[in-house]
Amino acid sequence: MSKSCHKRVISVRLWLAGLSAVCFCTANLEEAAAKSTFVSDAPQLTAAVQAALPGDGIIVAPGRYAVRLRFTDKNSGTHGAPVLVSSRDGPGAVIIDSAASGADITVKFTAASYIWLEGLDITGGGFHGVFFDTGAHHITVNGNRIYDNFTIQPMDSHAELKGSDPGNSRPHRIAITNNEIFHTHHPAGGNFQGIDCNFCNDFFISGNYLHDIREPSSEPFSHYDRGTCIQMKSSSANVVIEHNRIARCHIGVVYGGEGLASPEHIGGVVRNNLIYDSTEIGIAVVNVTDGKIYQNMLWKNASGIVVARDRRNPQSRNSVEITENHMDGPIRIINKADKMIMRDNQVTQ
Repeated sequence: MSKSCHKRVISVRLWLAGLSAVCFCTANLEEAAAKSTFVSDAPQLTAAVQAALPGDGIIVAPGRYAVRLRFTDKNSGTHGAPVLVSSRDGPGAVIIDSAASGADITVKFTAASYIWLEGLDITGGGFHGVFFDTGAHHITVNGNRIYDNFTIQPMDSHAELKGSDPGNSRPHRIAITNNEIFHTHHPAGGNFQGIDCNFCNDFFISGNYLHDIREPSSEPFSHYDRGTCIQMKSSSANVVIEHNRIARCHIGVVYGGEGLASPEHIGGVVRNNLIYDSTEIGIAVVNVTDGKIYQNMLWKNASGIVVARDRRNPQSRNSVEITENHMDGPIRIINKADKMIMRDNQVTQ
């Protein structure tokens, strides 16, 4: 194993151990798998996923697989032995397409844990490409292409990746890293996102390229649901959004939102992202407590950073530190009663 690959595997294991300061990188986990199963058709892949045991590696041959994949606590990994599902020949070679099955969701993690999903095209879902619920945790979705999971239209309840659970079993410690997340065309609708989460804790969203999630045609729920590349709301907490490239979305990042609980986001950070060509807002801050927005580059957005009101919770206030961002337009603060710390932001007209 090369030094770089060894470093990457150690990084993943550190994250699985629950440490917070971790670099997430692509790892050759196949080398560490207890058992490698090589699959080349849809029935083999479905069977391998259903029978997965801690430490198993499921290596998928090139092709299009008309399947939906489901992970639960019965086919999960463990702290020291995650389950791996990976393309044999790298990104672009394997397409997981659930359209023929009529699935609402292409890949679903329900109470699942310690799973690594890598190098797959994920498409064809009715509402979602990847979904986390019922306390799913320690899942890594790395180096995939996730797109056009909107076969049920209009797009009024869609996100390429979605997390949600309002009870005591929130999705947590999920890593979404180094993926391409996008739409190839733009059906009608007004509630659609690249990544969207209600009641999610400790997500790590890094190194992704999100693009062309745009052109909303309606507003069935919230203004901020409409064509947003990343939105973490409904009392989500301590999400890290960093080092992403976000292009040509209606709204780049909604930090908070108009969701199901107030405050909409607690803690966390949005830092070191490149956000450009948003048709409405680069970063919208909506009902956030103890938020941080650091060192982002925002360029050619209709508005750069907007600190906005939560119309569902009109008495709420934002408390956010905005530091060392570089943008081509001013920061807009809608409610002057919000608690703001702003330092060393550079505005280039």
